Amino acid sequence: MGLVMEKEQSYADAADAYEKAFLFSSERSASVGFKLGFNYLKAKRYVEAIDICHQVLDKFPDYPKIRKDILDKARAALRT
Repeated sequence: MGLVMEKEQSYADAADAYEKAFLFSSERSASVGFKLGFNYLKAKRYVEAIDICHQVLDKFPDYPKIRKDILDKARAALRT
């Protein structure tokens, strides 16, 4: 569902779908966490994107792509 909403550029709805998927996976899926953070970033929900990035990095410290692609951009957006 999240992928369909993302393709339609409805990032807020996609974030809601990915949020449910992330919770159902017991917050243990790095790829779903990445997609959730990405859609939060696109929906301009920067604080939530940063929180998700921290959760993913706590469980998967070897997942540096999320730091560069989402965390740094969300922090920069909050500063402006």
